[in-house]
Amino acid sequence: MMDDVHIRRAVTGDAERLKEIGVTGWETTYAGFVEPENRHKYLNGAFWSVERLRQIIGDPSSITLVAVMNDGTIGFITVEPHDAGEYELTRLYVDPDVRGGGIGQRLWGTALEDLRQRDVTSVLVNVFGDNSAGRRFYERLGFGLTLETTTDVGTQTVYDVWYRLEL
Repeated sequence: MMDDVHIRRAVTGDAERLKEIGVTGWETTYAGFVEPENRHKYLNGAFWSVERLRQIIGDPSSITLVAVMNDGTIGFITVEPHDAGEYELTRLYVDPDVRGGGIGQRLWGTALEDLRQRDVTSVLVNVFGDNSAGRRFYERLGFGLTLETTTDVGTQTVYDVWYRLEL
């Protein structure tokens, strides 16, 4: 399967499909600990708006890559400037039908090559603490836990963690 997957830079026309993949990711990954009305509220907010995704895609200081298979987008990653010399991996989602096949690792690997060319010193990623699969994924990539906290998602407070990778 991986031979059929190609990674490319996103274009603004990809934004609607990226939102679809992100919404599906949220609904399948966080259903066990984020209440439906809170998922719905967040997914309809600014972070997941098509307009925001288009802005990130068009921002040369950000990195937005898509994984394409058989002419269909099946995953994506966004990495945005955070502080001086530091970036934040803000979105990494793969269609649930093809998860576990290394697509997320390929997206990250391609983004990492770009980050190294930009003289980035470290990358942050924020993960819900109860997202054990996501946490294991980032730990396998070499990210280290730096902060355990909570965050509000709609009307509920959820366990939240931050990871950092020094480059």
